[in-house]
Amino acid sequence: MTSGTSGQSRRVLMTAALTGGLTMLAGTAPASAGPREDGGGPASGQSARERRNKAAVLRAFEQQNAGGDLYEILHHDIDWTIVNGRTYTSKAEFLAEGSSPVMDRLVPPLVMTVQDLWTEGDIVIVRFVGDATAIDGIPYHNEYCWVWQLRGGQVVRCHAFLDMLAVRERVERVELD
Repeated sequence: MTSGTSGQSRRVLMTAALTGGLTMLAGTAPASAGPREDGGGPASGQSARERRNKAAVLRAFEQQNAGGDLYEILHHDIDWTIVNGRTYTSKAEFLAEGSSPVMDRLVPPLVMTVQDLWTEGDIVIVRFVGDATAIDGIPYHNEYCWVWQLRGGQVVRCHAFLDMLAVRERVERVELD
């Protein structure tokens, strides 16, 4: 086998493993109106670490929806990757160049409604919808899936899946003063 084929085989295996792992985490049940609840206790099979991570993420979303700042949960050295976009290598960079161009065009708050939440070790996958009104009065709606890795109660890595066309349209349409 040539090195090119070997590299391609590894990529295929990694893709299959990741897809299979996410399928196992997500299960086959249809999405619910609220976050998937599995009790979170010892009988649920979740470890204490998983229960802590789940609670920390849910608190961050509750804080956002109460007019606070979801991003307080981010570690200052986070790697935040917008899938099919770019990677930011610090909280400051992400907030200035990734989040602010979007959030500055909204009338606060961006209400983030958790649809599903899965945990495995330090990984939390949260699927949610975001709703707000842009400063030009037009409603904004987007669906997100964030794969977060937590360490010590803070997010150190994110892979963010979202509708970038909706984001781009709003950024181009809404002028900032």
